[in-house]
Amino acid sequence: MKRGSVILVVSLVTLAMVGALGAGPVAAASKAAPKVVLIVGPAGGVTDSYRRLADQAAAAAARYTPNVVRVYSPDATWTAVRQALQGASIVVYLGHGNGWPSRYRDAPYPATQNGFGLNPTAGNGNAHQYFGEDAIGREVKLAKNAVVIFSHLCYASGNSEPGLPEGPLEVGQQRVDNYAAGFVRAGAAAVIADAYLGPEYYVRSILAGKGSIDRIWRKAPSYNGNLLRFASLRSKGYIAQMDTDTPTSGFHRSIVLRAGLSAASLLGSATRVIERGELPPLDPTIAGLGVGFDRADLAAPPTAGTTTALTFRITATDPASIPTALMVGVRWDPIETDDPAAGAAGGSVPPPVTPKPKPAVVSPVPSSAPPSGNAPSATSPGLTAPVSPAAPASSEEPIPVDLVSAEVPGEVVAPVAAKRTASGLSVPVRIPTAPGLYRLVATVHQSDGVAYDAASQALVPALIVHVTGRLTATYDAPAAVNAIAGKPVTLRVNVTNLGATAWGSPAVAARLGGAELQPARRATVVARWFDLASAGAGLPAQDSSSLLPPGLAPRHSSKAVLGLTAPAIPGEYLVFVDVIIPGTGSLAVAGVPPALVRVSVSGAPSQTAP
Repeated sequence: MKRGSVILVVSLVTLAMVGALGAGPVAAASKAAPKVVLIVGPAGGVTDSYRRLADQAAAAAARYTPNVVRVYSPDATWTAVRQALQGASIVVYLGHGNGWPSRYRDAPYPATQNGFGLNPTAGNGNAHQYFGEDAIGREVKLAKNAVVIFSHLCYASGNSEPGLPEGPLEVGQQRVDNYAAGFVRAGAAAVIADAYLGPEYYVRSILAGKGSIDRIWRKAPSYNGNLLRFASLRSKGYIAQMDTDTPTSGFHRSIVLRAGLSAASLLGSATRVIERGELPPLDPTIAGLGVGFDRADLAAPPTAGTTTALTFRITATDPASIPTALMVGVRWDPIETDDPAAGAAGGSVPPPVTPKPKPAVVSPVPSSAPPSGNAPSATSPGLTAPVSPAAPASSEEPIPVDLVSAEVPGEVVAPVAAKRTASGLSVPVRIPTAPGLYRLVATVHQSDGVAYDAASQALVPALIVHVTGRLTATYDAPAAVNAIAGKPVTLRVNVTNLGATAWGSPAVAARLGGAELQPARRATVVARWFDLASAGAGLPAQDSSSLLPPGLAPRHSSKAVLGLTAPAIPGEYLVFVDVIIPGTGSLAVAGVPPALVRVSVSGAPSQTAP
């Protein structure tokens, strides 16, 4: 079977194999079998390891049910995942997690939080788009008593990201409660999050059909014995539990469930076996409709850390074929930059957010919790996730424990509503904070955020963008001029402030009298001579300068007139043009390339007799 595609194991041959292996509580002749869906989202360098963990769980599931579906990156789109999830009794997800509270937003945003990080379009590599609790709760219908298992996620178990502080316990509680809410709306009776344990243990234990889901969670190899319990604020009637690494920290295990849920109740509510393969999901498309995108451009110079608009012209053979509402996402791929995560601060400008929820209240779990002797050791097989007896034999090394993948914001596709203009589309974008050369990739989406297919994305042009620093200028000056030795020469230069702040400041007028409370502060354009051939004995003693308007604002220009005197010795020279900013100093010293003008100086013309 091809990895990276949607696979439905339902054939009669598979049924026979299940019987030969000694099926668990669901017999091959059963009219119903639990549907197990395993999803692997794009997660950079750890995606292959996540696929291996999911394969182990799939092999364990196949011993108990013929109804196993795998949806793996690079083909794990929302369209494919949504179709696979319908009627699922067990859902496993490995990939990026995006929850709340987090550093990315000041308040909850259910459109993208507490769900899946998936491929925007089939075949799309590490770039991922988040589909949050709103879409899951609205568009997914799980089987009755379904269980959702998150493995190796950030935020889902109350944790943060590798290298970031996890925050206090009340923050961890909110994350646990929030991440489960959309799946409970979709029909889940329990949501398990285990950051460092592979999903194979949970899949095998649940399908074996013995005991409660709560007991299965507490008996896991990753059990710590530091249990806290609180009533869910997001899911009425549900109880949330956290099993922290220490009594006060380490939020890597959690469960939100309906009291009394058992593995037997999940099996008894399973959907019927699908005896024929499902039709492949159809991604939305605008390819072949005569719609085209061109003339991609930015509305303002791309200064690091600023916000501008990305614009497109739209053409169409039939204007009625253009969708009435479109969303656009952007991604900045670094080409040449000193910062490998340079695209992290760039992207779509997020929409407004909603008010924050109140934190939950913790209460201790009764003393009926399993003894601390069940806590895993550093070499626990559950933590290293080796191939279990239910998994296919393999000589591969055990999968390491530290696979929780930190977010790389530059890889996130976060579409926002595009504004229709007279000729096309406009969408606000944030320029990356690190100067350098980038490839700006835009993707087009339906109004619900679902991306159009790969053929549609091929219609959208990419831009190569040179992002300038927050202290940047451009010079419009002649490349070369001619001059006569010892004679005046005038150099006209147009200077543009492409930085993020004004150069200097206007004067502040006095309330009484004509004196200035605060004098104006102006940047100065300076010009210096450099000799290309000799030691510079013939260079003029004086350089030239010209004042710019006070407080020259970003994206504004001004003309400077520099009165120079040509060197006394003929030859080839350079005039070096720089800007000196009050309180900052030379732009050239700060790394901004100066203007260089080549000057060819000839000898003075011979005087003729009267």
